[in-house]
Amino acid sequence: MLRRVAAFCVMGGVASAVLTGCGDDAKAPGTKPTGSAAGGTAVPPATTPSEQALGGSRLGGAAAGVTLQLPAGWKEVDPTTDTSEVVRTTFRLTGDLGELTKQLMGQQKKQGIVFAIDSSVTSGLAPHLSAGCDRGGTIGASMEQLKAKTQAMHKGARITDLTVGGRPAFKAAYTSAGRDGVTTDEVTVRVPMGDNRFCFVDLAAEQGSLPAQTEQVLASFKVS
Repeated sequence: MLRRVAAFCVMGGVASAVLTGCGDDAKAPGTKPTGSAAGGTAVPPATTPSEQALGGSRLGGAAAGVTLQLPAGWKEVDPTTDTSEVVRTTFRLTGDLGELTKQLMGQQKKQGIVFAIDSSVTSGLAPHLSAGCDRGGTIGASMEQLKAKTQAMHKGARITDLTVGGRPAFKAAYTSAGRDGVTTDEVTVRVPMGDNRFCFVDLAAEQGSLPAQTEQVLASFKVS
């Protein structure tokens, strides 16, 4: 099974939410994200006015190791149990690699990775995102290693340095051609956390259809 997952991760052409799980945590279900708080129960940060303007619910929490604010009309979904056509299409759960994709996403779910979708889109590939924390695997999870992996997987990726909660991070934007023939625009934020771990948010939509609130969603992203 591990050989099949490794081959799958190299092939690409699937939802970026799935490709994120190609670190060591994809092989070790049940591992928990390492947060910055030491002990106790994490208290969710107060919602800022800009986050309130997005109009949606908060996604994530202590189990995910991250939080962000969803736009109005978006909802959290579980691609491993949701059988709706739009969720299966959006997260590439159909076709030859559909079952393997579902298994990998099931492992991500055990790690605390969360998924959301624009529920106003009822067919085809809807705008969607995933967020959580993962391991860097054999490639590593330093800033330089994460950037190199992103550029290797997505030729022409536009990378911008930024900070998330005071931590050095980067944003990458790129276009991907899927195995299903659907081309997507994707934006990701990666935050190195040390100990070969990183936290992330990935947002994708059919080419030319990224939400107008994309930058607001990314700005609401926090690591815990």
